[in-house]
Amino acid sequence: MRSTIKYLTIALMATTLCSCEKAINLKLSDTTPQYVIEGVLTNQAGGCKVTLSQTKNFTDNNDVIGIDGAQISISDDNNTYQLTAAGNGIYQNATLTGAYAHIYKLNVTVAGKTFTSTCAMQAQVALDSIYLVKSTFGNNADGTVRKYVTVKYHDPAAVKNYYRFVQYVNDRKEESILLSDDEFTNGQEVNDQLNFTNSNDNPARDIRPGNKVTIEMQCIDPAVYKYFFSLNSSANGDGNNAAPSNPVSNIQGGALGYFSVHTVQQKTLTAP
Repeated sequence: MRSTIKYLTIALMATTLCSCEKAINLKLSDTTPQYVIEGVLTNQAGGCKVTLSQTKNFTDNNDVIGIDGAQISISDDNNTYQLTAAGNGIYQNATLTGAYAHIYKLNVTVAGKTFTSTCAMQAQVALDSIYLVKSTFGNNADGTVRKYVTVKYHDPAAVKNYYRFVQYVNDRKEESILLSDDEFTNGQEVNDQLNFTNSNDNPARDIRPGNKVTIEMQCIDPAVYKYFFSLNSSANGDGNNAAPSNPVSNIQGGALGYFSVHTVQQKTLTAP
């Protein structure tokens, strides 16, 4: 999974003094690039993939350049599995699948540096169904009815659960980060509305009649939930700090990014 998110390695705070007589030019210093690791291992065949890239300077373009030449492996208590380079910073293992309650360790060695991360596969919570609801807070930009997907599942009472949902409209991945936990729904039947924000009024992101809508439900571990929660807060602001910051990574050694071992299940509907 390649992310389109550009990581910021420094927090930039600038105070601009307005004047009708003098223009002020803001000079941004270049920074040392940092490695970015996005690692995923799922309970499905073909779900093992690691993407390795580097950050860029603030003034560079947004193109992501993958880093090849790394040695990457994932291990459990019994075995070590090597990932094969597929080009452009993508590394895969086509046969490795994650198993419930197993703990997996990611090891990335590149240019003399080593980065590690540990993540446990959580129990899968069944996604019972998905359905559409009409928004009560407004319409789409063109006046058509705004719709959201609601996911229905039963949260188990025995353990703390964390969820991530990924929405696709006509196979286009939704940009919004959709998370949930069971702080207020432990052991209950949950009907959770996935409120995405179409701030740029892109009609391709709206759910319209005839659209194919797919929801992927992931059961993730606490550290991965914390990463995506902080990533979302950094992108949208938390109300306390105007300066952007890096999300809370679960990778050790100084790299940015995350390593997620999670279950995957999907359901699809056609919007009426």
